[in-house]
Amino acid sequence: MLLKRMIKRIYRWFSRLSLQNKLVSLYTTLFMIPVFVLVFVLSHEFYENVISDTIRENEYLLEMEKIQVQKNIEAMREAAQTLISDDQLIHFVSDRRDKSVRELIEFQNEHIDSKELQSVNPLIDYSQFYIDDPSLMEMWPLLFRENRIKSRPWYERVMKQNGTELWWLKRQDYRLLSNVPDDNPKISLFREVKDSQNNHLGMIEISMLQRNFFPKMYSPITDGQSEIFIIDQEKEVFTNPANKFLREHKFKKKHFQELIQQLTQNGKNRFIYMNNSIPYLIASTEIEELNMKMVNVVSLEKIDSETRKVRYMTIIIAIVLLAILSTLTYVITSLLLKKMYKLIENMKQVEKGDFTTKIDIDGRDEFSTLAFHFRNMLSKINHLIAEAVNKQAVSKDTELRALKTQIDSHFLYNTLENIKMMAEVEGKYEISDALTSLGSMMRYNIKWKNEFVVLSEEIAHIKHYVMIMNLRLDRELVLDVVIPNELFNQEMLKLSLQPIVENAIKHGIEPSKAATRGRIIVNAYKDNQFVFVEITDNGVGIDETDLAILNRKIIHDEGYSNGQSQSGNGIGLKNVHERIVLFYGKEFGLSVRSVKGKYTSVVIKLPYLFIRGANGNV
Repeated sequence: MLLKRMIKRIYRWFSRLSLQNKLVSLYTTLFMIPVFVLVFVLSHEFYENVISDTIRENEYLLEMEKIQVQKNIEAMREAAQTLISDDQLIHFVSDRRDKSVRELIEFQNEHIDSKELQSVNPLIDYSQFYIDDPSLMEMWPLLFRENRIKSRPWYERVMKQNGTELWWLKRQDYRLLSNVPDDNPKISLFREVKDSQNNHLGMIEISMLQRNFFPKMYSPITDGQSEIFIIDQEKEVFTNPANKFLREHKFKKKHFQELIQQLTQNGKNRFIYMNNSIPYLIASTEIEELNMKMVNVVSLEKIDSETRKVRYMTIIIAIVLLAILSTLTYVITSLLLKKMYKLIENMKQVEKGDFTTKIDIDGRDEFSTLAFHFRNMLSKINHLIAEAVNKQAVSKDTELRALKTQIDSHFLYNTLENIKMMAEVEGKYEISDALTSLGSMMRYNIKWKNEFVVLSEEIAHIKHYVMIMNLRLDRELVLDVVIPNELFNQEMLKLSLQPIVENAIKHGIEPSKAATRGRIIVNAYKDNQFVFVEITDNGVGIDETDLAILNRKIIHDEGYSNGQSQSGNGIGLKNVHERIVLFYGKEFGLSVRSVKGKYTSVVIKLPYLFIRGANGNV
């Protein structure tokens, strides 16, 4: 929901911007998204590569340290084996009898002080044999009584090893003769010694300074960004006291506990550890012989800082470039949209009602094309306005003429009603019917609500007209109406058919010398969205030359002579055509077809406009 609201707000804000600002905003967005994605992808890749290099470097460092530790382990084992395999020493220790002073001195001089029992490895701090014989005299620096070490924490552990070696890290040592503390951390190899009868003789201790055993851990050359420490079998942590890295980075007991937990439970040799919002690389290796872990802690703060610096610098450069490109885009779009703004000003003038505004925009671009079509639209609007004015003028003129004739028509209509009553009283029913038709025609002309009627009303009007004409022509006219029921409610202009029928009688049927009766056929049909009303007579017809002239005069604005009726209300063929064009458009109107001596047909083309529920529209 929150995302949807944000999108709607952004859309509303974007929709209120101008086109120029939209283009600049869109350009900025389309540029910034790939740039930011590229910056983060590249910076992440850079960070991952640096981390990979750091991991490889520190794993190599741990492997080199492990190799050196393996060498020291072998050296201490060799020293221990030298003592255990010395038969004279084992025999001397196994012999529980009281020894003379002379034997002791000879053993001291000839064996204890000999170089054979002294370690040839200078890295070993000391080798000591703790014997389980209270009566035996101690011989420095090799032989000491076992009761000196029984209180030490590692003694019981060595006894439980049952002859196997035990490695032990010491934070502090004590010199046996002086019992003075030795603050140099050591690592010792302990092993129980038994005789051939599997009797306990004592135990040996081979010790080496931790700075010699772990040379890289105690190396004075450090980068200040890492430190190696040891986790022994008791889960205790041993560090180089001279290295301040872990202390400066505030690694406390709980942090070491968390590291030990992750190293033991997860079984991972390397991972990223966060302390005080600073990332650290933790890499470790197992020293199987000692049952200890050697761990290297590397600060990634500098790498992370450099990565961020590269990322921010790239973003700043991208923003500067974006600002420059946005400015250039704004300037270029201003030049490109100059025509559009000018066109908008012209449209505002048109909106105010000034349809004569001049649009001075030329060229071949899209806005020039739009301006061209806008000029054409204004031209058509002005033309339509002129047509509407002319239509209104024609309508008013027709209404005025209708009103003008109503004064006399009412008098004549009332008089005709009186005469009709007299004819019915006298039994002159033909005269009564003729007067009824004449009255209906007059009423049709008098009532003028609007310009439009339905086709059925026009048909009724011309039926009355033909009936009256039959009185004059001694029933020589026949009117046939062939119209589908669905077209009786078709809209058309009032008094469109009567002038055509009148024209057919006067200029087609009356001049004919034929013996047959005159016939007028009114036919209507629908074709797609058009309706055609066709009035055909069987009169004298028109030859091809006169027919072409007649059609040209009807369609074009030329003087009108042939085919124009001056009877009735004075509306001829041309007037009917002009009214249809004025109200419906230039594609509509009437046309004349004829064959000399056979027929004449006038066809009216109208749009299909069906008036539902029509019940007298005049």
